[in-house]
Amino acid sequence: MTTAANIRLEPLNLEQTLGCGQTFRWRQLRDGSWQGPLKDQLVTLRSDGPHLQIVSSPGTPDIGRVVSELLRAEDDIRAIQSSLSRRDHILAKGMKGLSGLRIVKMDEWECLLSFTLATYANIPRIARMIDTLALSYGSRIQGGAYSFPTLTRLRKASVGDLRRCGLGYRAGYVHEIGERLTADELERMKELSYAELRKELIALPGIGEKVADCVSLFGFGRLEAFPIDVWMERALKRLYKVQGTYKRLSAFAHEKFGPYAGYAQEYMYYNERMRARGAACLFSKE
Repeated sequence: MTTAANIRLEPLNLEQTLGCGQTFRWRQLRDGSWQGPLKDQLVTLRSDGPHLQIVSSPGTPDIGRVVSELLRAEDDIRAIQSSLSRRDHILAKGMKGLSGLRIVKMDEWECLLSFTLATYANIPRIARMIDTLALSYGSRIQGGAYSFPTLTRLRKASVGDLRRCGLGYRAGYVHEIGERLTADELERMKELSYAELRKELIALPGIGEKVADCVSLFGFGRLEAFPIDVWMERALKRLYKVQGTYKRLSAFAHEKFGPYAGYAQEYMYYNERMRARGAACLFSKE
């Protein structure tokens, strides 16, 4: 059994949104559509002009709402870009070319563990670790797809069990996080301010400043978060002549971009990755 739905969502570019490192379980199919596990469903997405066609298996009547939440359908991209343009002439020049890039809203628990696994690993390795974890401790959906393991299920796994999933040293972090957190704790964290949330995330095993900002942005929906990795260090140095510690770069970004710093980050991150592949550069300091 499958469920089909059609929602109006624009602007949206699925490749820019699902293929730029915000989330790790979506794959582009040969026909150009995108497929991935979402909660307990295997979901296929295809853009058709301003409409998004959705097919889910085994099927659920609220799949349109679930996908709308994932893609933050409530975000007014034009207003966000207008706000960023007023703050920064560099972004203003090329940002419209990325208007279809939307910040995702992942499940908080899945996001937390996914970015814990993302430390010192490339995207294919991260995806393999997550898929192996889901295969071992998630629930089968269909066609070889498995849901992300729940906190309750995963906390029963030993460090040794997790190492056998190919997590390496990260297995200890995943195990400790599962021991420390409860579903109630995660619910409480949803109500924290960005500063409070970031502080509590950093207190967890294996969570540094960058991972805390990724989880704040892509999991808890704090659009002011500005994750900084080597790509962003390069972009900030090239475009704004600013470099230094994570704290200094973060303070600059929050002052420069304000409440939509997360969107500014993702635009620059995507542009920097494409620039490295020889694609046209949307942003320059001139």
